[in-house]
Parts: sequence; structure tokens; C-alpha cells
Amino acid sequence: MITAETIGNLIARGIQPPIFLSANIPGGIEQGQQLRALHRAHLALRCLESLTRKQKRKTIMSKKRQNDTTQPLHVLVAKTLYAPEEIAGPVAVVIDGASIRALWRARDVNQARQLCAERLPGELVEVNNLGDSRITPGYIDIHTHGFHGHDITSGTQHDIAAMAQELPRIGVTSFFPTIASTGKTETVAQIERIVAAARRQSDEQGTEIAGIRLEGPFISRMKKGAQYEPAIRRPDPLEMRELAYMGRGLVRMVDYAPEEDADDSFLTTLVQLDILPCIGHTAATYDQALHAIDGGARHSTHLFNGMSRLDHRQPGTAGLLLTDPRVTIEIIADGIHLHPAVLKLAVAARGPRDVALITDAVAAAGLPDGEYEFVNRSVHVIGGCVRLADGTLAGSVLTLDRAVRNMVALAGVSWSDAIRMATLTPATITGISNRKGRVAPGMHADLVVLDELGNVRQTWVRGQLAYQSDAHA
Repeated sequence: MITAETIGNLIARGIQPPIFLSANIPGGIEQGQQLRALHRAHLALRCLESLTRKQKRKTIMSKKRQNDTTQPLHVLVAKTLYAPEEIAGPVAVVIDGASIRALWRARDVNQARQLCAERLPGELVEVNNLGDSRITPGYIDIHTHGFHGHDITSGTQHDIAAMAQELPRIGVTSFFPTIASTGKTETVAQIERIVAAARRQSDEQGTEIAGIRLEGPFISRMKKGAQYEPAIRRPDPLEMRELAYMGRGLVRMVDYAPEEDADDSFLTTLVQLDILPCIGHTAATYDQALHAIDGGARHSTHLFNGMSRLDHRQPGTAGLLLTDPRVTIEIIADGIHLHPAVLKLAVAARGPRDVALITDAVAAAGLPDGEYEFVNRSVHVIGGCVRLADGTLAGSVLTLDRAVRNMVALAGVSWSDAIRMATLTPATITGISNRKGRVAPGMHADLVVLDELGNVRQTWVRGQLAYQSDAHA
């Protein structure tokens, strides 16, 4: 039964409780009326705060429009475009503010300048000659716990914002900060920190927080991997609703173990909240996982890792994910979590449209080998492999640009397919493909410039140059 204290706490945070009936409150009608009055007062305050924020945004946008009148259009001219499908060039990408305005075919940079004069008369234009480089959509990491010393699960709001500033170095223009299993209070606090960091992003340059992912705590202890076992708990629909309200619509993906959701109430709640249910860290049988997909689960967590294994007589969760077209999959292409032959198997079975590249990176990613911390425990990084003291794999130090290169080198896929798995596929999975994941007119100007080996030379986030390597300066 929901208590008055629980409802009071939700109201104090400005959150509409999932259940607000006096009959459910010990203490009866009178206490319920008092709580309703308190709730109305908080709603009025929230409305005033909302109006203030909207007015502030209008002022910022007004100033931005004034500044935009003096900002040039940027035209990037490169040898090849991966949109993500390969388009032989030279190709010119016209950036207008935060969006892509046009794509042109041009013989060289001189013709691009001529096209600017013909098609953009009177416009202030800056043409960037990128030579033999390749332009791709910005990379999207839908599963990452940290980078360059910054931790998502237990870090401060500053940590989260600082990570967003670092990610353009590796071509990531959008990401889903991923919280591992922690206590209820800690999970709520971390969601609030990410929401606060996301709200401040309009004033800061860096990788966009596109949503929040919860990789716990609603998972199986049998398949916990490096998750913190004391924090793991059974799927709880009421707690999930509270976390969703705290997330202000930003909680977009939740991993859970279907076999722990005996009455399907947790899955039903996720579907009702329009949150993507992901099958992961699960000991579910083939039939249990199939039941979850029948009920609306549409994505999964790092294929083969943290799930029942594939066997020719008992195909398990992995066997189902390789064969059911209703659910998408993700893979950690670091050459450690999956053998190169298994990377090939995943793409052969499902194709690049259904396979997303992820990092599952921890805070040690981007740093030298050594000892670091992950959810209050020490992890050791040796030769690019992250493990707990007992030898359990604990995430990775993979970066998404390296994952793309690894898929070409280890799995033999084309550049176009590898890039798709880091751009359009994750955008489609998470429901943001209407603005991200493609290089096309009207899309966000989230772009990566690669050299011929796939190394990041420039990263553009919403039309702003967020990173440029020394080699390309």
C-alpha cells in the first residue's frame, strides 16, 4: 500500500504521484484532502517555474536569432559521404545553424564555392576543404557508463556534464547515460543529476544527452556480471513509475530480466510509460524471453553477455535474439566480449539495421591501464580489458569510433554498414531517427569527419565544431 509519507515526498519534489486516492492513504479522507491541497499549491508553484523557464528560453532564442544573423553557413567538402550509405564525392554538406540545409555533388572545393555563389546569393558562407576525408552522421552511444574518468552511475552533475564535453573527441554526438544497479535513493538522485545536466546543455557545447538508460537494478542475480549484487531487486512497477516521473520524460530505456517479472506487470508498466523494454542480465529461457517479446520488449542488452547461452537444443535468450526480427540487439565489438566470428554471426543473422554498436564503457575508458573504481569496487584495466578482482568482466574501455573500425577489421563488414550500426541503427532503436542518425537536409547537423583509417578528425554537434584533432587543425 502506498503511504502518505511516500506521496508527500513525491509532491515535495513536484511530481504527480502514480496513485493519488485518499482511500489508499492510511489516515483516511482528511489526510487525503490535506495532501491534495499541498499538491495543488505545488502545482501552482511548478506552473510559475515553468512559465519562467519558458520566458528564459524565449530570451535565449531571441538572442541566438540575433547572433545567427552574423553567423556564416558552413559548407564541408569531402571526398566521400556515408549518409550512412556510401555516396562517392566530392560531396558538400551545407550546415545552417543547428541543421543540415543541403547536400551537393561538387567536383572540388572551387566548384563548391561557385555553387554557394549561385544557390546562396547574399549569404555569408564559410567553405571547409576536408580533402580526402569522409563525412558520417554523428555516432550515438546508447549504452555507456563513463569516459575519461567521469562516471555516470555515481558521479556528480559536473561529472556528467564533463563527460558530454569529452565525447566529441571520439565522434559521439548523442548518448544515453547508463546507470548500473544502485540503491533506490542513489538511483533517484542520479537520475535527477542527469536531468539537471541535460537541462543545462542548451547553454553549453558538447555531446547531447538524448535519454537515460537504466541497466539495473531490475535484473537477475544469476546473470549480474559486474553489477553490484546488494542493489539488485525484483522488477517493481511502482518504483519504475516513480523513476520515470523523476526523469521528466528522459528515462527512455530500461534493462530487465523477464523471468523476474512473473505477472508481466513491470513490462506492462514500461510499455504504458513509452519506455523501451530491453531484455538483459537475464537467465530467461527461450520461451520466457519469447513471452517478453510478445508482450512488447523490443531491444536487448549486449548480446551473449549476461544472458542464457545458445545451445543447439536449448537456444536460450541468445538464440531467440538472433532469430526474432521484432527485437533489436547490441554488441560490444572490442574483441574481448565477443570473438570476431561471433561478431560476424550477429551481423549475418540480423543485419546492420538491427545490430547497434555500443561501448558499455566505464570511467576508465580513454585512460591508461591501471586500477579504477566502478560502483564502489576496484576494477583493473590491463591490455584494454576491465575486470573485477575475481576476474569478472566489468564493462569495457572501448570507444565507439574504435568499435566502428573493429567491425571493419575483425568482422569484415563494409564501412557503410559499420557506420550505420553506430548511427542510424541506434537512432532508430531509440526513436530519434527523425532528427539524428542520417546526413540529410533537415536533420540535425551532427557530423563526424574521419580520415581514411576511420580516425576522428572533426566532430560537429548541432552545427557547432565541438572537436578538431591536432592533425587536422
